[in-house]
Amino acid sequence: MRIRIENDVYEGTPMEIMEQLWEGSFDQEQFPNIESYIRYQCRNFTRMTDVPCQYERDIHAQARALITALAEIDALEVLEDE
Repeated sequence: MRIRIENDVYEGTPMEIMEQLWEGSFDQEQFPNIESYIRYQCRNFTRMTDVPCQYERDIHAQARALITALAEIDALEVLEDE
């Protein structure tokens, strides 16, 4: 998968992309692991859009669901999806 957020392009599985975003977050210490970062971003998405973020049991599926939701509101562009 390849996505674009503004001028930055991220590539990898949805989980790898979310890890790249987590590593680049301004307050990485706020999130002890990638799972907490993804869950936070889903809650934030719902709070900002009033659109429920689909919650998945599997964190890999959750990463994909979040990327899909963000693409639907044009917060990012999916350039390639495997």
